[in-house]
Amino acid sequence: MSRQMDHKLKKDIEHCKRIQKKYGKSYYFATRFFPKKQRLATYILYAFFRVPDELVDNGDQFMAEKNLKQWMAKWQMAYKYKEHEDPVLNAASWIFQEYHIPYEYSESFLKSMLMDLTKKQYNNYAELEKYMYGSAGVVGFMMSYVIGFSDQKALEYAQQLGYAMQLTNFLRDIKEDLVLRERIYMPLDELNLYKVTMEDIDSGLVNERFVSFMKFQINRARELYDSSWQGIVYLNKSGRLAVSTASKLYSAILTEIEKNGYDIYTKRARTSFLRKLILIFKSYR
Repeated sequence: MSRQMDHKLKKDIEHCKRIQKKYGKSYYFATRFFPKKQRLATYILYAFFRVPDELVDNGDQFMAEKNLKQWMAKWQMAYKYKEHEDPVLNAASWIFQEYHIPYEYSESFLKSMLMDLTKKQYNNYAELEKYMYGSAGVVGFMMSYVIGFSDQKALEYAQQLGYAMQLTNFLRDIKEDLVLRERIYMPLDELNLYKVTMEDIDSGLVNERFVSFMKFQINRARELYDSSWQGIVYLNKSGRLAVSTASKLYSAILTEIEKNGYDIYTKRARTSFLRKLILIFKSYR
């Protein structure tokens, strides 16, 4: 039987909403197109993903690992007892119960967060995919459970959309990840193929080799976006517009990177409010 939404849970959901509004502007914009219950669930899941991500990215490795493991232990208790004093964990325990989201998805996600503390680079795309399964693929799975789906094929396409969005983030934040977090999510064999070095990235060098590398990566991400569209029809109708909007808004970041001459170092790729409105209009079609 579903838990009733008590006063604490309502406050906790508002807390999650503020987290999404602060950190995920494109996600927050797209979330508005969900029906109310799905919208609330999306606030919660975003916060559930964001808090561990912040724990990993802030502080030294020892403290980050300690804080993340404490968070994981608290989540186990929140899931087991279906409540917790922490607002995000309390709300998440409700969502997992309400939508019958498999617990192992959360385990895969949190394992990827732990991986960020120990694995700083990936030799090839196959290695990177293993990381993205937990950091992005299962995110798509969880959202599919919230939206509802008619066929298990929906999960395959949701995973592809998660990968596409994750790759978009990686491309936009290449230097930030390297300089601030000492991580490089770009496959090393592909960097070597295009003769792009860590020194090039550190210095913000945009040359012919880097542009060719970016074109290759953007093409891969776009293929994933394009393929993921096949899964929209398997989602419940009430969630299709929000998903298609999120896909268009995020893939538009790739277009902005191209417009900026592939200079991800001095020009952060963003979509304007007018551009967002145009993309939303296209989502209706």
